[in-house]
Amino acid sequence: MISVQSHQLPSSGNRLLFVLILGLFLFLGACSPKTRVLKSPDHSGGNIGSTLPKKERPEIEDKEEKVEDARRAEAARNSVALVLPFQLNKISPNALSKEDVNRSAIALDFYQGFQLGLDELAQKGRSFSLHVVDSRDNEIHNQSIAKSEEIANAALIIGPVFPKEITTFGTHRLNKSVLQVNPLAATKAQEFNLPNLVSLTPSIDVHTKAMAVRVARDYKTGDVVIIYNTSDNDGRQFLNGFLSELKKANSSVQVRSVSSIPQLNQEISLTGTNLVVAGTTDRFQLRSFLSNLEIKSSEEFYMFRVYGHPLWDRIDFSIYERFGDFQPVITTESHMKTWARGAKEFKDQYYSLYGVNPSDYSYKGYDAAKYFGNLLAKYGDDYPEYITKEKFEGLFSTYSFDYNESWGFVNQAVSFKSYQGSSFQLK
Repeated sequence: MISVQSHQLPSSGNRLLFVLILGLFLFLGACSPKTRVLKSPDHSGGNIGSTLPKKERPEIEDKEEKVEDARRAEAARNSVALVLPFQLNKISPNALSKEDVNRSAIALDFYQGFQLGLDELAQKGRSFSLHVVDSRDNEIHNQSIAKSEEIANAALIIGPVFPKEITTFGTHRLNKSVLQVNPLAATKAQEFNLPNLVSLTPSIDVHTKAMAVRVARDYKTGDVVIIYNTSDNDGRQFLNGFLSELKKANSSVQVRSVSSIPQLNQEISLTGTNLVVAGTTDRFQLRSFLSNLEIKSSEEFYMFRVYGHPLWDRIDFSIYERFGDFQPVITTESHMKTWARGAKEFKDQYYSLYGVNPSDYSYKGYDAAKYFGNLLAKYGDDYPEYITKEKFEGLFSTYSFDYNESWGFVNQAVSFKSYQGSSFQLK
């Protein structure tokens, strides 16, 4: 059973209508709070006793009522507050536009995926109450909702989404013993400094550590690791701390650190494989870097393996004829296999309900609902004790948390993609 307070979207393919209806519920206040109850498959309903003698009906009806009361009590205990930036205060119901929908797209997609995840758990007999709140992407408004009744009574809070909202909300909410989930922001947890925050999206330092471990694993005696430093922000962030993590993973690794193409050419080796780690996403820097590797590999019998920034997944490398020869590898937060049965079924169901294909945010919402909903149902108020113990592999996300008493739970799970054909693919 799921009780959805105040904010259930209709099953319609018209996203403009979605925003309008949601706006009526959350912003205009035109309707009283709505509750939708999903019955689990074993729910007997109210008609079983209709063919039985009248004297037997009160007993059956009394049992049904007790079961329903127990489920409602469980739903109240498993209360989830979903705080998302719909920004419905900015729309006019008389002149709804695509811009209004685009502004709400992230929140809509995450919400719809999350709802589907809880629906699945409800069909297995689990019970929840879901309170959806518009954060408006407004710090002052977040101060207010952080002190609201829905937040005070929640067993779990998911959201807000944007970094400034997360900080403001987290510092102003009254019950700080309840966990607050950062569902999408890749900001380092240290920057929030909220002890009860759960950060789902691995930050860049998690990617750096994972890549260092991967390079250390690929390294063989006679190889050399070359760290190619560049001045762009992505490059500096990705390579910050890489050397120390690499040495932790394998203290015998031979490492060279360079910051220019001439320096790189001086350090490359003919006797082993050159494991070159580059964090830049700057197109000019990449062109110089990769063109040089192509030239060197054609002049001499140099062997290269290239390790790059996770954002390389968004760059077209097809202009480099020999890019695939360097066996490029990147880290990625997602392990989604679009061809897998579960992913296909979710996509079909999502499209049939909403008339659009799911985005990454939809998959993330679905995975978050399955993971945290299951923890709540299994462990009740004690669920925080099991976050570091229970790993999770969803459709899009993998969760493996560690805990720091200053900045909470941080997801350490990333996957790897290798360049195959003309794009990066999961290995």
